[in-house]
Amino acid sequence: MARRSSHSSSSTRSRNGKKKKSTSRFLIAGALACVIVIVGLLAWLLTRTPSYTFQRVQLDRYVELTHDTHLLNDGASVYVDMSDGMNYAYSTEESKKILQAIINKLAANQAIRFYGLADEKIQPLDYSHTQLYNYMLNPRTYDKQKAPIEATLQQIVSENQPALLMTDFEEYKGAGIEKAAYAKRYFIEWLSNGNNITFYKWDFTENGKDKHMFLAVFDDNANRLNSLVENAVGMTAPTTPKYVLGSHDFAYPTATKYISLKQGGNYHNDNGTDFVTAVIENGGTNDYVSYCKPFATAGGASSGYAPLDVSLGALAEYYPLGVNWKNAITNAKRMQEAGVPDDIRYEHLLSDLYIDFGAQDGFRIDDVEIRVFDMAETMLAISEKGDSISADEVERINKPEVNMFLTASMHTVKEMPAGWNEINVDFDGQFDGSFSGNTNSTDLFRANIVISKAMPCIAEADAFFGCPGNPSLANSIKETLTAASSNPQGRILYTYYIKTISE
Repeated sequence: MARRSSHSSSSTRSRNGKKKKSTSRFLIAGALACVIVIVGLLAWLLTRTPSYTFQRVQLDRYVELTHDTHLLNDGASVYVDMSDGMNYAYSTEESKKILQAIINKLAANQAIRFYGLADEKIQPLDYSHTQLYNYMLNPRTYDKQKAPIEATLQQIVSENQPALLMTDFEEYKGAGIEKAAYAKRYFIEWLSNGNNITFYKWDFTENGKDKHMFLAVFDDNANRLNSLVENAVGMTAPTTPKYVLGSHDFAYPTATKYISLKQGGNYHNDNGTDFVTAVIENGGTNDYVSYCKPFATAGGASSGYAPLDVSLGALAEYYPLGVNWKNAITNAKRMQEAGVPDDIRYEHLLSDLYIDFGAQDGFRIDDVEIRVFDMAETMLAISEKGDSISADEVERINKPEVNMFLTASMHTVKEMPAGWNEINVDFDGQFDGSFSGNTNSTDLFRANIVISKAMPCIAEADAFFGCPGNPSLANSIKETLTAASSNPQGRILYTYYIKTISE
């Protein structure tokens, strides 16, 4: 039976040529259709956006990768002008006490080396603490000429470590004082590398000529050397005039006045509740967090401690909003209506952030602004790569700017010392809760508070550094202030990461 059936079937196919050809075409067409479907499916799988849920751990990783603290090399140097004019500079009891305090504070520290400047040479002063003290306090030591100030500045910049230069900044080239702005090149380079210079000054008279003596401290934002010098000067002559020449990256002292470590600068009523944006602030792993935290070690090590009013880390916070943007705007307006008590009236989206713009003397900070960026692609990349992703990779990821969303403002506060300003963040007047383009309302946004207007304080520099008959230092400072690399415009002061977890 099986063979007959097979034979009969074979005979039928052999006799019906048209039927065989039609069947083949059908099979080929079906195969092609399957191939097309498979190729399309593969293409969709390769190009579709993977299922992704934001977790704060991704932002934690981003902040960790991008928070970079610039530090100078270890060690420090002290350069002492040994020319005979220094006897006039140290002629008063107060100036002698400053010199004594500097030596006692910095000598006998293996990380700090002393150098004498005279006869166009930079010579190491390899003395013990007592020997150095006696040497530098002996008036007969200062009997030389031509301290090489410019060569010293060049060495300070090239060694890239903290340094103290004690001098009147008189540079002799030939018979007279160099009046050109010879120091500007080194000041500009030092600041462009992210460092700062702090000058302490007192006046003296040499042969009837009024002059200035300077302690110029070259340091970074950590102020490891400057803190020692400031302490020494403060103990002996606390009213000594000081001038801070800050770089573009100067670390402005920053403080917040939040009601707890678990809560930020968002709206809170008298019970500590946020009726406007409903920020999640229970201390959980996906809740509000400040990345700048108090610092101490369980063992109490001196190198692992900072007072509770001083926090360390990135100047950044994360705010997860429990309402969508449209509801946040509606709630804000409702809490501003007539009848709402003043003590719980809504004022700003974010506030209680304070910055001391007076901590440096070179620039007047006139205004700030906020620049917002969409971090969705960055968070997705970190989610996919985890700890294997590098800082360079995350910085190369597209972060499109988002406009007409938030605004920032600054104003003085009577309760704060001079120079301090409060920074406030509000909704842009044109923002209605929706975003244009491909921006998703639930994306994570990075909102940077940046300096938008800064003016060099030329008159103040002239008043502090100007010296009759010797304009070189004052002009060097003014040239430094007007260099494009020194201006702090665009400097990021603080960062808010904001995300609504509600559609």
